[in-house]
Amino acid sequence: CLTFRSSARRRCAMIDELGEEGFDEAVSGLKMVVVEFYTNTCVNCAAIAPVYEDLSRELFEHARFVRVNAQTNQALARRYGITGVPSFAFFCNAKKVGGIVGAVHETILRNQVRDFARHGGECASKSTPLAWGMDGYG
Repeated sequence: CLTFRSSARRRCAMIDELGEEGFDEAVSGLKMVVVEFYTNTCVNCAAIAPVYEDLSRELFEHARFVRVNAQTNQALARRYGITGVPSFAFFCNAKKVGGIVGAVHETILRNQVRDFARHGGECASKSTPLAWGMDGYG
């Protein structure tokens, strides 16, 4: 289930599927945005999808989670330097402030996204790129 919303606790993942239309608006707010670039034929994308969905449930109050099909939105993928999938890009105030390229262990993805959500307020309040070392190891 990708569409259920609950005010108290989210049971299903809330990940918006975006393309060129709506992308700029989605990443321009003060709330942190985590974007997964994927393709339908990517085995590693399919393998990491449950982890990404879990993170969207866990951190929905701190960040917005979206997905972009890099194959059908090639111009958007090129715009952000996406050269491989899966790729995760972190945005604040319409600026790309970090990312992960390629298949990584789920622990690294979890820790990077948690760090991003935890420290994201710095970016929103100062409107500058994040300035702490995210190593993915918690």
